[in-house]
Amino acid sequence: MWITPSEAPRYLLRAGDLVRMDLPTGRVFGRKKPSREHNMHRMIYNARSDVNTVVHTHSPYTIAVAISPAGFVHVIEEAKIVVGDPAIIENRPSGSIELAEAVSAEFEKGASAVVIKNHGVVAAGKSIHHARAIVESLEEWAKILTVARLLGGPSGTLS
Repeated sequence: MWITPSEAPRYLLRAGDLVRMDLPTGRVFGRKKPSREHNMHRMIYNARSDVNTVVHTHSPYTIAVAISPAGFVHVIEEAKIVVGDPAIIENRPSGSIELAEAVSAEFEKGASAVVIKNHGVVAAGKSIHHARAIVESLEEWAKILTVARLLGGPSGTLS
């Protein structure tokens, strides 16, 4: 697996900056230190043979909706199709095995996205474009839902 290095600014990354790791063992090839969430990524790949890409973001609207009392309801067709029902879980310490296990367990159940309360979003897809589309669609859904609630709530939901 290839993963971003620890503490590297994402906007400065180049292909040569990525860290190569062995999926079964977690062995790191080279001298660069992988992201602290490498166990979470590895466990997702090992749990789902259909997953070729894992994307982890800290999407603000998605996190806000996940920690709000109202939570997510389907209000836009695209997100219903692209994301489905995201799993929403309680946070655990960043980089911990407990967090990795909790997130990968949701993907084992078939989730395409897992929202970690007070932390971020993880999406798994067949390609980088697919996983990114999941994260972006989820964030757009959260933005629309937030604005709709500010304006008095969504007038209807999708079944």
